[in-house]
Amino acid sequence: MIQIFTDTTSSMTLEDYQKYDIHPIPIIINQGEISKRELFDLKYAEFFKNQRAGLRYTTSQPSPFSYLEAFKPVIEAGDEIICLIFSSGISGTYNTVCTTAQMLETDKISVYDSRLSGFCLAYMAIKARELAGQGAARSEIIKYLDDLHSRCRIFFLVESLRYLHAGGRLSGIEALIGSMIQIKPLIWFEPDGKMTAFEKVRTNKAAKVRLIELAKERSSLGLEALILHYGDNIGEATEYAKEIEAALGIKPFITPISPVLAVHTGPDILGLLTITKS
Repeated sequence: MIQIFTDTTSSMTLEDYQKYDIHPIPIIINQGEISKRELFDLKYAEFFKNQRAGLRYTTSQPSPFSYLEAFKPVIEAGDEIICLIFSSGISGTYNTVCTTAQMLETDKISVYDSRLSGFCLAYMAIKARELAGQGAARSEIIKYLDDLHSRCRIFFLVESLRYLHAGGRLSGIEALIGSMIQIKPLIWFEPDGKMTAFEKVRTNKAAKVRLIELAKERSSLGLEALILHYGDNIGEATEYAKEIEAALGIKPFITPISPVLAVHTGPDILGLLTITKS
């Protein structure tokens, strides 16, 4: 049997992990010297309340021991593992998991660099679980995941540049100038998994229109899924979902973003994810 693992940047709830029979691996969020496991020790409401109050968070990888502790009993039971990890372009977690897998000295573990995050990662894990349940081999599932990655795009709109600057995504000069002239950056995951600002517009309204334009361009390939991510701005997301549905004729599935990503983007974020059929 193939067991599926993925980290908590997937934005799935604990109930989702149980429902789909997927093993969660929590990423660590730090506030000063206090470290908490995303989803387990740190809840969404607590995180965003503190972030808005001005507390600064950072992120760190789980220790190799935590992966050993999770993987070892599965391998000893005779099962195989596919572990999907959020983009190596923004975290060293993928390399840590690869090192852990080597320590177990087994060929029964496949560590997959999603080069994405958020619901893209969740969707990959759910599909991998479905294929495993149908009897697909690990190599077949990995091949499918590569194809699925090529069909996924996620575009983010952030309200403030200061979180991107604090996380090393923008230089101080870029952040200062951008804030002065109220630039709204549009961010995406490049094919290699790096998270970058690919366009900058002048107003929040224009940025939302541009996200819909990008999704409409992608919809020409046929949409398998349309998802809207949000941070601590569910009201804004709900209204924006109506605009998206009016423009595309499809109601997006609305889901919160992972706090790990919100550390770098801030609480006021919208992310539009498209998964095309081809």
